[in-house]
Amino acid sequence: WRSLARTMDRAQQNELEAITDMFNKMTEQCFRKCVAVYKEPDLSVGEATCVDRCVHKYMTVHGKVQEILGQQAQQAQQAQ
Repeated sequence: WRSLARTMDRAQQNELEAITDMFNKMTEQCFRKCVAVYKEPDLSVGEATCVDRCVHKYMTVHGKVQEILGQQAQQAQQAQ
């Protein structure tokens, strides 16, 4: 029972690390793409629009990749 609990804790930790990594990469990429000169404390309307679109695209693609990987894992499991 303890082994199962440790395995579940580790899986949760891995998932948290993956989500954190994805968020950090998305933040860095969208900031680099959308904010040319960092001189104001607030984003301009154009920068905010760019960031919104960038985040939306990043999350959409990430969701599709997760869906495909899940399907492949399911197919691999069924093939066994």
